[in-house]
Amino acid sequence: MRGRRSVRAAGGPPPNRREFVAQVAVGGLSALGCGCSQQRLVDTREAGLAFEDREWTVGFSNASETNTWRTALREAIEEEVAKYPNVHLLITDANDSPAKQVSDMEDLLTKGVDGMIIGAANLYVANPILDECAKEGIPVVIVDRKVASEQYATFVSTDHTFGALRGLSRLVSLIGGRGKIAIIEGLPGAGPAVERNAGYDTVLGRHPQIEAVRQAGDWSRASGQRVMENIITAHPDLDGIHFDSGEMAVGGIQALRAAGITDEMMRDNRPCLTWLDGYNGGLKMIKAGLGKYTIIHPPRLHGALSVKSMIQIFRGESVPKRQPIELDEVTQENVDQFVAMDKPDDFWTR
Repeated sequence: MRGRRSVRAAGGPPPNRREFVAQVAVGGLSALGCGCSQQRLVDTREAGLAFEDREWTVGFSNASETNTWRTALREAIEEEVAKYPNVHLLITDANDSPAKQVSDMEDLLTKGVDGMIIGAANLYVANPILDECAKEGIPVVIVDRKVASEQYATFVSTDHTFGALRGLSRLVSLIGGRGKIAIIEGLPGAGPAVERNAGYDTVLGRHPQIEAVRQAGDWSRASGQRVMENIITAHPDLDGIHFDSGEMAVGGIQALRAAGITDEMMRDNRPCLTWLDGYNGGLKMIKAGLGKYTIIHPPRLHGALSVKSMIQIFRGESVPKRQPIELDEVTQENVDQFVAMDKPDDFWTR
């Protein structure tokens, strides 16, 4: 039996075909049918063999670990795979580069993975790889970030549009349905950001008395602080601020403090703060009264369910095309059910 592998796959010199596929993905073109040099057409059930009778290799192509949500996702995938002694794991980190992610996914295919879990850098990056996996009989689980193709076995994610609708609607309600707000959005082009921005558009369309300033970050604390510094300098009269992630919110609060906005002012909704996800540092801010609302977007549940779904596929069982994860809403009244005060800010409870 092979020893357990949980490594970041290093790629060799890419073939010319991969360079072409990378250009397609970066340019955001529709899926193309990629010719395969070798048609493996893997039958994951291998007639006559039970799941436990053979070894399996799963590749996880992570868009990045530039924010702690995606680190927690990778940790959850590693922890769940470790429960199966005959399943091995290869991990890549694209560092938010679509071109690198295409190369990463091609490398995973070259290494002979039996299934692939993909957290895509943008809507289009996985399309050619999904076509290739379909031709070779390799099942794919898409996690968190929507892709433009339907060539996958199952999609594990919360409803990003619904979360954005709920989050921004709560902010609008808290400030009385009128006023000036800022929305600090997620990484441009990434599936969750596209879906959430659609939700924000809908809310703003319903409330013409809301003036919104919108700028994008990348879901990291540093980007939240940087964007908030820019916004508060140009717009010191904000009634409310909505962040696309709790990690950005913590960075944004640092910027607000530096601009002379005290914790007491934030507790008094001057400005009112809301955000999305269950970043523990953000939950602590809600516990302290600085933030008023968030919706849990749980990376550990995403990771565990992705692996469980792949194991079901390996066993020859069916999985639903889409697997939405329940969204828990958090306020000061129920935050104690979610926050871990004895854990660091970067800890994710779910």
